Amino acid sequence: MQTPLVSIIIPTYNRAHLIGETLDSVLAQTYTNWECIVVDDGSTDNTATLLAEYSAKDNRFQYHHRPSDRPKGANACRNYGFELSKGEYVNWFDDDDLMHHDKLLIQVSALENSDFNFSVCQTLIFENSVKNIIGLRSEKIYSNDIFYDYLSQKIVLMTPSSLWKRNFLNALEYLFDEELQAAQEWEFYCRVLFCCKNYDVINEPLVYIRQHSESISYNNDSEKRKFNYYIARVKIFNFLKKRGNSNIYLNNYFINYYKYFLKTNKYKIAFSCLINIILKSKSLHFIYKIKMIIVFFSYRLLNKGEFLFKGIHY
Repeated sequence: MQTPLVSIIIPTYNRAHLIGETLDSVLAQTYTNWECIVVDDGSTDNTATLLAEYSAKDNRFQYHHRPSDRPKGANACRNYGFELSKGEYVNWFDDDDLMHHDKLLIQVSALENSDFNFSVCQTLIFENSVKNIIGLRSEKIYSNDIFYDYLSQKIVLMTPSSLWKRNFLNALEYLFDEELQAAQEWEFYCRVLFCCKNYDVINEPLVYIRQHSESISYNNDSEKRKFNYYIARVKIFNFLKKRGNSNIYLNNYFINYYKYFLKTNKYKIAFSCLINIILKSKSLHFIYKIKMIIVFFSYRLLNKGEFLFKGIHY
């Protein structure tokens, strides 16, 4: 019986010391009709040598480099890998995580002859060794109001945990936003879940997420992450606005970050937040918007204005 091809797409950057374990977990899959496309983001370690060994050992592995005309980052690598791929199903994966040996078999079986566009499984976080399990990444991966619960981060979906039907991905306006260096998964899933709220759920851990200091999710570059989180939410705010949708959670988010930008003297970003988000929000009261303008000038001239935020309901 012929089985559909699954494309596993892995962006990588200087992870020669980790990606071998990831590729071994791909090799161990009980579902064997796959191609694994590794896209290098400009590694300076011995990634090329390692991938040459895997490609020579098994021609299902492919090693590519991000084109020089694409922006640096995992998102461009993910998108480029998708363009190279041929599978009926697609699984983006990370170069430091591991697959359960039955992951592809279970998820392909769930999606075959179903109306679901993608399948999501549970994920476990581990440190150093897969034997050192910390716990589930998210207790729940489905709800009756999945878009809002994901938007407000009550539920977390991880990119490696999802297996996608290619025809669904082809219908999206775009895949991963190549401008973002963090929060790209959140931004991507928000767009997906806004239009596709029903998907297959495997309440079984089939992915192991490695926690370590090199991961952007766990490293100490909080300012970079915070700014990218803000930009990602601006993008979703504009995405929803075009569709006539406004969300209270995003209003709360932007007000809190407006405070943060003012308190940390990031007046240029604060002004952009005020002009492009707060004043354009249809769900914020006119009086509240006037007070937000006063707050800006209070901080800009006097470096204070916290009291103006208190007691305001919007």
